[in-house]
Amino acid sequence: MVAIGWIIRILVLLIVIRLVLRAISGRRSVTGRENRRQVRAGGTLERDPHCGTYVPRSRAVTARSGGTTLYFCSDACRDAHLATRAQAG
Repeated sequence: MVAIGWIIRILVLLIVIRLVLRAISGRRSVTGRENRRQVRAGGTLERDPHCGTYVPRSRAVTARSGGTTLYFCSDACRDAHLATRAQAG
């Protein structure tokens, strides 16, 4: 029983030390979430209108349609989407 008491004391001490270090650093809140805004490395994501895959705008295959830019994950999806639109109208 004495060992359990010491284990609990050590755990409480470690938790207190961690909270004090977080308060001193000021970079993180008590909940552990960062206060700074997260920026996505790949940039803005666009949804492929043919297959529904999300692709970074910087790596997307594009096509112009009716004054808007469409973003595709691949040449195959772009070609299939344009062929479907040509058949429909």
